[in-house]
Amino acid sequence: MNFIFRKDYINIIRRYIKISFFVSAIIPLALLVYVSIKYINPSSDNTFPIQLSIILFCAVALSILGLVLLTKTTNSSITSLQDIYVKLNTFIDNTKQLTGSFYPNILLENIIKSAVDLTYSEAGSLLLLDDADTLKLTVAVGHSNQSTEHKTLKKGEGVTGYVAKTGKPMLINDTTKNKHYNPAVDSGNGIYTKSILCVPLIYNNKTMGIIEVFNKMNGEFTEEDKELSYAFADQAAVSIFQSRLIESKQNDIIHMTEILVTTQDFFLGEKNGHVRRVANYANLIGKHMGLSETDLKDLHYACLLHDIGFIKMGSQKIFENIRWIDENKYVNHPQLGYEMIRPISIWSTSSEIILAHHEKYDGTGYPLGKKKEEIPLCSKILSVAEVFDVLTSKNSYKEPIGFTAALNEIEAHSGSQFDPEIVKAFESSMKDSDIILD
Repeated sequence: MNFIFRKDYINIIRRYIKISFFVSAIIPLALLVYVSIKYINPSSDNTFPIQLSIILFCAVALSILGLVLLTKTTNSSITSLQDIYVKLNTFIDNTKQLTGSFYPNILLENIIKSAVDLTYSEAGSLLLLDDADTLKLTVAVGHSNQSTEHKTLKKGEGVTGYVAKTGKPMLINDTTKNKHYNPAVDSGNGIYTKSILCVPLIYNNKTMGIIEVFNKMNGEFTEEDKELSYAFADQAAVSIFQSRLIESKQNDIIHMTEILVTTQDFFLGEKNGHVRRVANYANLIGKHMGLSETDLKDLHYACLLHDIGFIKMGSQKIFENIRWIDENKYVNHPQLGYEMIRPISIWSTSSEIILAHHEKYDGTGYPLGKKKEEIPLCSKILSVAEVFDVLTSKNSYKEPIGFTAALNEIEAHSGSQFDPEIVKAFESSMKDSDIILD
């Protein structure tokens, strides 16, 4: 926060107050002391000169002048501090928005909107460097043409490229007088660019991109605007790095999950595609019931991995001549899946869903015999979705039936095997979806 408490700013205020105090108090006091010693002291034989009235008048005038200066300086300082207070609150609020935004597109849009807001600018753009060191316009706000598909430039081109190359911010209040400004490169996309403030996004001493704002609406860009934007760019760069890291981890999770799902499809050939279909059905129910994004995510991974316990059994023929429920190996798979998935922190909640996905509403399920509200909501959703797929899928241990017949079968077990509320939500979500019932 150096832009607020920088030493030169405080020194300027202190200097003006000292000057005002000196003019209003010290000089008049010195004059009065001089007159008192020289002309008013009883031991003095000096007579009053004609100029005494002039000296006294000057002392009073200087006092008034000093008081005027002191008042003006005080008011100016208060106004500046009020402006700093507003900017500080805006800075903090916008920084909070960054720390709460992990979706890359939303984050980048929040960054440039915040930069425009902080500097009272007409428009702004955010450009990111790719692996080829090319700047690409990623987000633009306030422009008449906000297309971000085609604008790219190399380091060193125009003001934007120069800042990317040097890693130093640049403030230009008259673009016609700056040698680096290139209208073809630095134009505000549909607005006449009179002034521009450009700051680098730097993380770990490496430039990631550029924030640029155009045309301050209440005057000219100041050094304070530059320092404010530079400080904000530091926070934005950290948020972008964290967002990319999270996105990378999410991609890793997706790929890892896909490997496990593919392994299940290969290992359990009789259930090829089963977990993906179950995930789709469960997602329909979850959205219809208004589950949060976090719950939907946990439910999704639980659906994709709910049969992972079968892999640990080591028998590719587990479904040959299987006896439903009576097969001891079969009833162990929720517990085995739970134990396999639980140590992975990102799937810890999903493991709890997996453990209970064969529990029944009336308490006759397995492995723990839980009932009604003891069973996690997402486990009850998974249970309905899985049975529906088992009833309708061609890759199943029993002859498939049609969608309508499967819905009727599930409804017949509402209140015993399934939670009635989940059954109702499933029926409604199926009717509202584009799945055609026979």
